[in-house]
Amino acid sequence: MKRLALLLALVSLVPAPRARAETSSDIAAETARTVQDGAHIANFWWLPPEYWIRVSQEMSIPDEERAKVARVFRDYVIVGALDADLSEKKAPELASIAEVVKRARFSRDGQTLEVLHEVNPEVSKLVPTLVYLLRDSLGKLGDGLRLLPLANLDPKGNPYLSASTRGELVLEYRFKEDGPVHDVRWHAPLTAVAGVRKCPKGGEPLEASWSFCPWHGVKLPEPEKKP
Repeated sequence: MKRLALLLALVSLVPAPRARAETSSDIAAETARTVQDGAHIANFWWLPPEYWIRVSQEMSIPDEERAKVARVFRDYVIVGALDADLSEKKAPELASIAEVVKRARFSRDGQTLEVLHEVNPEVSKLVPTLVYLLRDSLGKLGDGLRLLPLANLDPKGNPYLSASTRGELVLEYRFKEDGPVHDVRWHAPLTAVAGVRKCPKGGEPLEASWSFCPWHGVKLPEPEKKP
């Protein structure tokens, strides 16, 4: 059970609302979600285009490559997944990407999304380098991190979902075919990207995706635009 406690701890430190993300870790921490069925546990991270841009800055990759990141990652919604069976075994049993895909059902703003089998070759080339920070933060469990790409462009070529615009991403996950459905949700904009909202009445810092203050019931102003 020590392994179970360790894995839960990896996603438990979600920061309080702040004006802007200082690092890619702030974005990953805000989007971290965990579901559990006994000793079987899965962690998920929504990694929006803004996450990959921030990582490219932190890793100081060449300007030409950073320009590619900004251009090609906007075409996808990418979810990181780590599914581990931590029952009494010598080591956690980490689910393959095929197993994770089989257990997952995605929708965006009510529209069903399928996990893509192919992505832009530039994305495939850049991901192994850019995912290093998240994978390394998971220690030995990082080997089980799987990336699930979903289509994100409307018919006009504009992204449906980003960390700075309104939207909802839903994941329904079953560890077993006949098991219960675990509901995972992300709401945008993300506070780590769009900035906090403040209650006009009490001044409390609130999440960017909220429309009303839960304590005073007043409508919130839109979050600041990212410079």
